[in-house]
Amino acid sequence: MRAAVVALAALLILESCAAPIATTTSTPSPAATLASAEPRPSVTPETPRPPPAPTATPFPQCTSPGKVVADISLANLCIPAADAFIETSIGGADLQALFDQIEGDLAEVQREFAWTLRGRPTIDVFATNSSYTTGLVHVFGYSGATDAFVADNSVSFFEPDLRTILVDWEAVRERRPIAAIRHELTHYVTLEACAPRCDLVPAWLNEGQARLAEATIPGGEWRLVRVRYEAASMVATKTLFPLSALVSQIQWNNITSWGGYYKYQEAARATELLRGDIGGTQPMAQLYDRMRRGEDVARAYATLTGRTFDSFVGGLASRFADAVPAGPAIVMTPGPQADHGLGYLLYGFGSEEKVTVRLVGRRIEEWEEVTVSPQGAQFSEIADRYPPGTYVLAVTSGETVIASARFEKRGGRPLSVE
Repeated sequence: MRAAVVALAALLILESCAAPIATTTSTPSPAATLASAEPRPSVTPETPRPPPAPTATPFPQCTSPGKVVADISLANLCIPAADAFIETSIGGADLQALFDQIEGDLAEVQREFAWTLRGRPTIDVFATNSSYTTGLVHVFGYSGATDAFVADNSVSFFEPDLRTILVDWEAVRERRPIAAIRHELTHYVTLEACAPRCDLVPAWLNEGQARLAEATIPGGEWRLVRVRYEAASMVATKTLFPLSALVSQIQWNNITSWGGYYKYQEAARATELLRGDIGGTQPMAQLYDRMRRGEDVARAYATLTGRTFDSFVGGLASRFADAVPAGPAIVMTPGPQADHGLGYLLYGFGSEEKVTVRLVGRRIEEWEEVTVSPQGAQFSEIADRYPPGTYVLAVTSGETVIASARFEKRGGRPLSVE
């Protein structure tokens, strides 16, 4: 391993960077979230930066009655276009964040589909994993087995028959911007916008547009980076699903474990390309207008783009791969913890390849042994607690440096990528 350390030191000198190393945090669980559910090259590409935080909407005092689920009290958030109830133990800045996010999400999902909601979605936000599980039983009426499965594999859930969304605040509050509610509201609007031909909406489109909605919230650029680079990594490891295997909801739900996460990334990337091919300011509105008239996705795509849907499907793998630098490599992202820290994604590695991730700074040298996913990718974070200075993140295998990226950390401010 000494040769690898020497090689890394040489790399640091070449990059005009002081030479010690720093650590990474653990990788998110591979488990898929049911109805919510979520890299760095040797030459680091331009990374989107989060926009300035919006001015908070003054939070109104709500006197409307709340409700009780089992023994859990929920207060009414008094949002004009939805019935939003928040567990009473949630307060302060979290309450303000939820109010602003739900109002913004309602406006955006209606704009995306050029659709005015006919009904009022119900949104129940539970403070803890335990109370969320209770909500699944008492609001949705799920049995013990179904309740346990949904609770273990989701952070939020939309029940179409009840037009109701449940959210596990404990599971989503730390990652900003809050995205789970927009995901579920996208499902809600889809169910209205596709009628009377909702049978024509394939699962990959239904779920892909909801995941893409998460990634396009201002400040959520790190999610969009993951969608694009993880889809490309699936191509590199030959783990891409045929789109024909993601058509029915039964097919979709049967894909679990790592595939249960990556199916969302593939579907979101395919949806992003579909939107781009249709073009215009509201491509999904155009698509759903034709589907309401009885055209399936293939016919609507051909009508709106002048190209066959077979050509779209056949070209997905090459379009996924060509959109990002070839791996194995690293891409840096803004941090998932609001404006703190930094995210990074390894992509294009071998399926379940074992590597060492090394972070080197002026005062720190740390490393971690990791095994990337079967799709050849691994996302993690560098916390804001590290001292300011120039850092190099390197991925090594034995004595070989496989990929590296350089970044600057300035004081207590967010890490910035150069």
